[in-house]
Amino acid sequence: MTEKNMRHDDKTSTDAPLGAFVILVHLGLVIAGMTAWLSGDLADDYKRLAHSGFTLHSWVGMGAAFFIFLRLVWGVFGPRNDRFSQWVPFTKERLTRVGEDIRGLLRFRMPERPTHEGLSGLVQMFGLLVFLFMALSGGFLFFSLEPGQKAQGLAHAVKELHEAGELIVPLFLFTHVGAVTLHALAGRHLWRRMLFLNVREITPQGDAQVGRD
Repeated sequence: MTEKNMRHDDKTSTDAPLGAFVILVHLGLVIAGMTAWLSGDLADDYKRLAHSGFTLHSWVGMGAAFFIFLRLVWGVFGPRNDRFSQWVPFTKERLTRVGEDIRGLLRFRMPERPTHEGLSGLVQMFGLLVFLFMALSGGFLFFSLEPGQKAQGLAHAVKELHEAGELIVPLFLFTHVGAVTLHALAGRHLWRRMLFLNVREITPQGDAQVGRD
């Protein structure tokens, strides 16, 4: 049975209502991730003996890393339809759907697919990789930097990469928020899923339906 047929036979695939755990993890990522990004400039005081900005950024960043860890665990061990193996666009068929969505956007047509399908899956995979990189590099700095001293050696190299990653975060946020906004303007209010509200869903067959999250 092909992947396409499997998705058609599985009525609950990407259209199943989001559970409370998934929504809370997503909100945790949004709040902690945004706070960590916004407080990044404050962390430059780590070279001083008084380093409240670094302390704030460090602990908020570790909170974001915790939610990233939960998201990774869910993507590996969660329900089958939520696992990375079921939606990350690494197969020919999934990459084809990504290409179809991009060509559709160039014709000013919004993709009409279930969550995680096509271009949406690519954007979410990109976001997870960005935040995973920031969590790993930030975690390394959390345990290796000595407040009151300049970073040297490997710690300095990782710090430079971590700071470079801060420039990629707004790129993902702009893409993700922009996509949600465009869908909302087109009548598909995906943002309501994160507030346990009704949202028009697209079934694997392409039909619209209203679900309660």
